[in-house]
Amino acid sequence: MNDHIICNTLYFLQKCQLLLSQIEGKQEWINEINECQKELELHKVNHPLYEYCLLFITEKIIQPFLQDLDTLFNCQDVVKEIKKYELNFNYVIKRLSLIKEFIPNVVKVPLDDLFCKPQTDDEWIQLNRYIEYVNLDDPQSLSKQFDQFYDYIAMGAAYCTLGQKYSNTLISLIVQNVGGAAMLIKKQTARNIKTKEITNPSLSFVKGLWSIQNNSTFFKNFMKFTNCKIKSHLKIHVPFLFDDQQFKYHHDNNTYVLEKFNGFKMVDDLYNKLQVKELLQKSKQQKIKVRIISANKVILNNNIDYSQLVQKVIEISSEHHQISQIIQQNNKITKIKKVVLHIHGGGWVAMSSFSHQSYTRKWANYLGDDAIIFSIDYRLAPEYRYPYALEDVWQLYLWIINFSQFYLNIKVEQIVLAGDSAGGNMALGICFRAIKYGVRIPDGLLMAYPAVNLDLTKFNPYLLQGLIDQVAPATVLKLALYEYLKDTNGKPDVDPYLSPLIADDSFLLQLPKMTIMCGQLDSLTGDTIKFVNRLRKLNKQFRILIYNGINHGFLNFEVPIFAVPAIKPLIENSCDLLKQLFNQ
Repeated sequence: MNDHIICNTLYFLQKCQLLLSQIEGKQEWINEINECQKELELHKVNHPLYEYCLLFITEKIIQPFLQDLDTLFNCQDVVKEIKKYELNFNYVIKRLSLIKEFIPNVVKVPLDDLFCKPQTDDEWIQLNRYIEYVNLDDPQSLSKQFDQFYDYIAMGAAYCTLGQKYSNTLISLIVQNVGGAAMLIKKQTARNIKTKEITNPSLSFVKGLWSIQNNSTFFKNFMKFTNCKIKSHLKIHVPFLFDDQQFKYHHDNNTYVLEKFNGFKMVDDLYNKLQVKELLQKSKQQKIKVRIISANKVILNNNIDYSQLVQKVIEISSEHHQISQIIQQNNKITKIKKVVLHIHGGGWVAMSSFSHQSYTRKWANYLGDDAIIFSIDYRLAPEYRYPYALEDVWQLYLWIINFSQFYLNIKVEQIVLAGDSAGGNMALGICFRAIKYGVRIPDGLLMAYPAVNLDLTKFNPYLLQGLIDQVAPATVLKLALYEYLKDTNGKPDVDPYLSPLIADDSFLLQLPKMTIMCGQLDSLTGDTIKFVNRLRKLNKQFRILIYNGINHGFLNFEVPIFAVPAIKPLIENSCDLLKQLFNQ
């Protein structure tokens, strides 16, 4: 243990406390710093990740805090000037409280863990042969681009909060839009609002900011106007056709038991739900909203061959199951044979298929006229917590591989799942479902910054990035996870549908080929690296690309006017990576 490192950290914390003690009414801050200091001292051990953690929080949080304090005490009127720093100081104290929570988990990481080993270790040498590190721009230019982008996020945060105190909808809307426009000039005010909101984020704020394209008339119309054109764009509402009570998600002794496919139990009133008109009708009954986009003309068939449809039901129904391979309509003449099931991210609490069209439309055009994208709007927490979202995606997947060809001019020769963040988590979950129940496994996976581990007690050094992330800060991610799992039996430490990282080798061995895109500054990347290391040891086919200087959520960073210029080649790269999954 390098005593110099711990002494430095403790010294800086003590100095912060000493300076704050000279300001009246800040005892709460002092107490929180003191508690953090005690936790650091209590878990002082000779552990490589403990040292790394101390160096990170000292450089990124404590020293900047101390510099601000020094600047404050050089002012003539400290009491007056502290108001300018109060929001930032509150955020510092909040992050120190988070550090206090995860320090015990740092020292619990086994010394043979991947991240406890030096880069010269043979395991890292072998793994680094698979990791492709990508530079999009020089670091200085990239930093300037993101500084501008963070200001746009701050303006969005301000826009979401303005007008909330007004009960009158019209007044609230006026204040929000006029005030939001003013933030283009009052950038520091917008930054302050954002800092205040992410310190102790509310669910309404997170939903508002992450779903701003859906909730704001201005941004929604702006997206519609600036999105690239596509030949086919339609929405359908897919009814649940499979009895959801037969599918178990929560971990038990049966989780990894593979089952021979003997058909599924279908829902009651199946005949009516198979009618083509059901796809066009919104209903209070359980349905899945799906956005369809393609570079080809997608036609909804009004003249269904119900004899073939009934045959399909017979083949997949547990009541009538025939022991024969589930067949496609091989005699069907159509050009659209490549299918993408896109699962959006948003921490299971926000966003939608609409908010991700800035890149899914580009995917559709790039893939060409032999491809179609189904982009799902699954149910969101807190109204629908785990496993409702995953169940929606599973039901849609079963509908696509079994029934979609009856209703649309498509033939599902290949199907690739594509998901970002929470969507990547569920893409893996769908593969595990297919493996478990013996149905068709997807032909490929494209995942961007997937959430492969929801067990926050499992530490890796990348998690520290969440303390300084401007897009997906640790405070916000913690809230989203809480809302997804609250009042459920979900246990991310044992459930592979919550934490694919811990899935049994028997499941991982059957996963399809996959490509994963991550940001070097993303707090989720560490778990993804551990995930692909498991795949490597199993000799699975995968690619992982880590983009230097990039953080979480980058697929959504190329919105016109507000875009990060360096992201454009990354989006183009994602188009190519998706296409390669079909062509391999």
